[in-house]
Amino acid sequence: MKKLIRHPQVVYIARLLVIMTATTVFSIWLSNFGIGKENTLMVFMVGVLLTTTCTGGYQYGIVVSVISVMIFNYFFTVPLHTFAITNTNDIVLIFFFLTASVISSSLTVRFRKQLEIAQKNEQTARLLYEMSESFINVTGKDNIIQLGIRYIYEHTKYESAVELQDETVVDGSNGKYTSKDYMMVPIIGLTKQIGVLKIYNHNQGLTTEQELLIKTAANQIGIALDRELIYSEQEKIKLDMEREHMKGSMLRSISHDFRTPLTGIIGDCGLILESDGQDMDSIRQLAGDIDEQAAWLMKMMENILNMTKIESGKFEITKEQEVIEDIVYEAVRHVAGLQEHRKFTLTMPEEILLAEADGKMLVQVIINLLDNAMKHTQEGGRISLSVSWRNGRAYVQVEDDGDGISDDMMGHLFDEFTTSSEGGSDQVRGIGLGLAISRAVVTAHGGEIWAENRLEGGARFIFWIKAEKV
Repeated sequence: MKKLIRHPQVVYIARLLVIMTATTVFSIWLSNFGIGKENTLMVFMVGVLLTTTCTGGYQYGIVVSVISVMIFNYFFTVPLHTFAITNTNDIVLIFFFLTASVISSSLTVRFRKQLEIAQKNEQTARLLYEMSESFINVTGKDNIIQLGIRYIYEHTKYESAVELQDETVVDGSNGKYTSKDYMMVPIIGLTKQIGVLKIYNHNQGLTTEQELLIKTAANQIGIALDRELIYSEQEKIKLDMEREHMKGSMLRSISHDFRTPLTGIIGDCGLILESDGQDMDSIRQLAGDIDEQAAWLMKMMENILNMTKIESGKFEITKEQEVIEDIVYEAVRHVAGLQEHRKFTLTMPEEILLAEADGKMLVQVIINLLDNAMKHTQEGGRISLSVSWRNGRAYVQVEDDGDGISDDMMGHLFDEFTTSSEGGSDQVRGIGLGLAISRAVVTAHGGEIWAENRLEGGARFIFWIKAEKV
């Protein structure tokens, strides 16, 4: 019963009856005040127009026109309350009324359809604009395709899938379909076809609006994917250029930094070979210089080897139970000239700290931090190394009283090949790999490393790893 009441034709008939009843009652009421038949017909004309506007087609207007003529004949033409017409003027009046009613209802229906088409076109244009704007802001191949599939389903209720020529397939359907269940729309990029869009419409055909929306979605997917491809290629070119620049910088730095200690080693060896009457103290001092330069070369080669492992993805750590105190003393012992040429202080906690770590790699981290402090402090400068424990973490802190870290260096201090040019290239040796390697090692241990400037002047480097007291 509810479905019958809500049926469009039942609703239109109810509206027709209400309008005709109101028109008839109003016309009879006007006639009691001496209103002429011609004006009464205008009331019925308004009823015809209202019926055409409030119902679903001009046929309802024609029906109302005929009913209005019969009501007018019955109530307002002589003889009254009959369907007979004796006056020729009434016949002509009814004829022109009927003609005007049919024409008016037809024009009203046509105007209404044009209005509906215009509204639908406006809605479609707005939808296409919103779709185009959405594709501008989305990035990523899968996100672009999913956006198109979602738009198609929301506005056509048809599931779809995208197949690209690079064998990327994104299926937005929940079931299995055969080739008879879908239609294909090409996805065209800026210069060529890059894939197809499958619409699972079960061969039901598409309306004009649906076809326009689907083709627009396919075009937007193609343009967005082309844009993504161009952006990826630009980023790849930029990355390749940066890598080439970094390789050039690395080669220049390596050649310079290898030449300096090798020159010293060759010079000291020459002095030893040419000295016939030198005492043992002088020879011992030259041998010490050779040992220091060779140790520095070994540390630099170790950094280069570790960085190549990090770049190739083969960097691994082997964790064992290590005593933090042993790691620290081992690192301090390998930093040449630390205690002879700097005012060095070491602070260790009273407790023994154990950590599941790669001891060799952590030694390398502390060596890198101490070497960095040596490079940026003057002869006789102060360097301190302290270890503390709190909340299940062992904190290692290296401080110096050098010039500190400049603002432009702070943002990329732990990047590869980052070196300070202050003081000249001969004064500060290094190719800028120590801090980058230190960050990779600490991160691999699940810890964190950072740097900051001291209020008293100089820099402070801190890192932590998980540890426990014994």
